[in-house]
Amino acid sequence: MAEKKASLRLVEEGKYSLDARGYTCPYPEVLARRALEAIASGDVLELITDNVPSCESIPAAAEELGYMVLGVSKVEENVWKIAIQKL
Repeated sequence: MAEKKASLRLVEEGKYSLDARGYTCPYPEVLARRALEAIASGDVLELITDNVPSCESIPAAAEELGYMVLGVSKVEENVWKIAIQKL
């Protein structure tokens, strides 16, 4: 079985998606930090996760780093989207 690799994907101008499903703490947060470093100020990162603790730890870490958390929403059973804007 091939190893899963999360990759940052441009969804539309100024909006990126990162699918971190299958990863457990601390990996989703590490992936989110790297993605936020890679995008431009004003852009939005939408991180998709199936790791419940990430729904609290990632927004807290993002705010601590000075990013704006736009929201955490349930996408489907056991899957959430965390939207963060890089300021």
